[in-house]
Amino acid sequence: MTAAHEPRRPTRPTRRAVVLAAVVGSLAALGTVTRTWIRVVPAEGSLTAAPIEVPGSDAATAVAALAVVALAGAVAAAIAGRAGRYVIAALLAAAGIGIVAAALAVAVDPAAASSGAVGAAVGTPTMEGEYRVLPWPWLAAAAGAWIAASAVVLAVAGRRWTSSRRYAAPAAAGDGTPAAAGAMDEIDGWDSLSRGDDPTR
Repeated sequence: MTAAHEPRRPTRPTRRAVVLAAVVGSLAALGTVTRTWIRVVPAEGSLTAAPIEVPGSDAATAVAALAVVALAGAVAAAIAGRAGRYVIAALLAAAGIGIVAAALAVAVDPAAASSGAVGAAVGTPTMEGEYRVLPWPWLAAAAGAWIAASAVVLAVAGRRWTSSRRYAAPAAAGDGTPAAAGAMDEIDGWDSLSRGDDPTR
């Protein structure tokens, strides 16, 4: 069989692609909490006639915290070793599932999720009216599912990634001595300068 007819090997996700996917999902989830998740339209004769807008930060306080955790985990995955990647994958999966659960809870029971904002507006946690769920809780749930999926890919594909070069031990020369300092990258050079050392010597 010629090389032209050999089947292509499936492309494995790179470290950068997986980290970027987790970061995008985390930022998306974090962005939804700044939007209005529920609009409460009071019934006639209520204490207020103006609609009450409930942002995601009030309706589902856990979403923002879990999104920050997922974002930190995604950044850490960029430099973590193999064992660390498994821990981070579990963390990302838990954060993603938590975001999904919190967002769906708002969609299922918007009256309970709005109790804090309604109480601040009219003095009582419940009010007769229409509780309209806007698209943002569903988008937050989708972002959480995306984060959880990124965690699965991180755990599976991360087994074949090499460790970050900066944090790896220097290679030994043929006589057993460490490699020359010329292999130091620019970041290491700046670290040396900050300590008062001259990396060019």
